[in-house]
Amino acid sequence: MSVLFPGIADSIHVRLFAAAYVQLGRWWTETDRIRSMWRISRADEDGAFLDYGSTSYALPAGRFCLVPPGLDFTARLERKVNQFHVHFEVIGWPAAAVQDLLPEPITLEPDDMRDQLADELCNEVNVSEQLGPALSCRVKSLVHLILANLETALPAQKVALLRHIADGQLDLLDVLRYIDRHLEEPLDNGLLAEISHSSESCFIRRFREAMGQTPARYVQDRRIARASELLVCTDQSIDEVARRCGFANRYYFSRVFAERMGRPPVRYRNERPVAKVFNSQLNNSQLG
Repeated sequence: MSVLFPGIADSIHVRLFAAAYVQLGRWWTETDRIRSMWRISRADEDGAFLDYGSTSYALPAGRFCLVPPGLDFTARLERKVNQFHVHFEVIGWPAAAVQDLLPEPITLEPDDMRDQLADELCNEVNVSEQLGPALSCRVKSLVHLILANLETALPAQKVALLRHIADGQLDLLDVLRYIDRHLEEPLDNGLLAEISHSSESCFIRRFREAMGQTPARYVQDRRIARASELLVCTDQSIDEVARRCGFANRYYFSRVFAERMGRPPVRYRNERPVAKVFNSQLNNSQLG
């Protein structure tokens, strides 16, 4: 019997950032700062916490925890803990809508197929010097399995919202891809409307309906997210990071970055996390 899949899968475009199996220590509480990323975390033992607002969320041993983007948390340790984690983005999923859907972390139920793959990947990541294309594909498989688990972890109303968010990106997919591949270039509404084969006013309206923000705000979000990656993962100068992310100069870049991230680029770089990064993604970003 053949199966017809709904269109939601076509709208999930995962971009990997980092994966690591590491011992969490003091550095984790101070440097895990890239808030635009989704996080998958599985600790080997109890003792790691995420504190946000008045909530202290324990990362239970041996269970996957999915941390949504935009969560303003502080990491806390009661003792050193080994953790397998993956940082990734789902391109085109608006942060505001995701925060409404997932306002806090979710601990997932055990899944034999997913957890066996995770065990294998944990070992591979631990011994690999580079996270190349083959390993990237396998890690993406794990990410997709975990996103699939949201179907059972969320109430039906939120699952419907998740599908609505994903389906809303289909008409804008060419535009979203173009933005991510041309961040260092001018990206005005007229150009983006031309790519979407619509008038400028129609494009802006469609974009706001699908993304919950203006095209200009989305472009700035993507530029700040890319800048945070370059600051963490490369030794490029602040001027070069500003140029590659489409800012006119380092002074304007530094002001916008500090407003959005709560610290200037130099300080942010000095707090960089320790993880194995999918560096090829930074050099030539592609949607996966």
